[in-house]
Amino acid sequence: MKLSKISAALTLSTVLAMNVHANLITNGDFSTVTGGITDPTQFGTASGNGYTASNFITDWTGNDGYEIWYPSTSAATGTEAHSQWGQGSSANTGKEMLWAVTTPPSGSGSFVGLDGEQTSGVQSSISQTIGDLTIGQQYTLTFDWGAAQMQSRTGDTTEHLAVTFGSDTQDTNTIDNPSGHFTGWQSGTMTFTATAASQTLTFLSVGTPTGLPPMALLTNVSMVPNTVPEPSVMMLFGAGLLGLTFFTRRRAIDLL
Repeated sequence: MKLSKISAALTLSTVLAMNVHANLITNGDFSTVTGGITDPTQFGTASGNGYTASNFITDWTGNDGYEIWYPSTSAATGTEAHSQWGQGSSANTGKEMLWAVTTPPSGSGSFVGLDGEQTSGVQSSISQTIGDLTIGQQYTLTFDWGAAQMQSRTGDTTEHLAVTFGSDTQDTNTIDNPSGHFTGWQSGTMTFTATAASQTLTFLSVGTPTGLPPMALLTNVSMVPNTVPEPSVMMLFGAGLLGLTFFTRRRAIDLL
């Protein structure tokens, strides 16, 4: 076997060993849904005006607020949502679409909109339970988010996300959104420490003022452990390098 192949094999095995911890979030871009749903649709547990929502986003659970799944930016601004106030309801405003939004920076293009009006039955959240955690281990959460507004409303709004993992809650910065605008996508990064083997991750939308409504958009959720290479991995890599060095020197001597 050529030395280059031996070196490549050692490097590959080490990289694989150092990346055994994958993303703990499943369906982080909200691209997988059930029920054959293809249009913007309200999810969660809310019901009203002849419409009943359901939790059709795979591995995610909504609450009883006003939360919408969007398959794409074009659908978000061009197709009225199936919801308590949109298609399929007795109180259809005819305007349950976003004024504006741009394509997420990565992922499938799907995202969710969470109403931030701080009223019971309106304020929205989305959650996923994560297992296989190590107590005391730190985990880094990343996500893309922004603020937008439904065409059925006008007026300046503010928006932020309250992110809870287990019993620890951290807030994003608060962003101002002029009437009818989209703030653009922002990257969020937070670090949490696990206190149990299984914990629930929740994004709660928090906005002002009442009635406009402020909508937080969310996609590309990821969580990975903050780890350094295991000592055994580094020992294996070091032993491989020493072996490769010895083999190289021995071969050089044999060729003399």
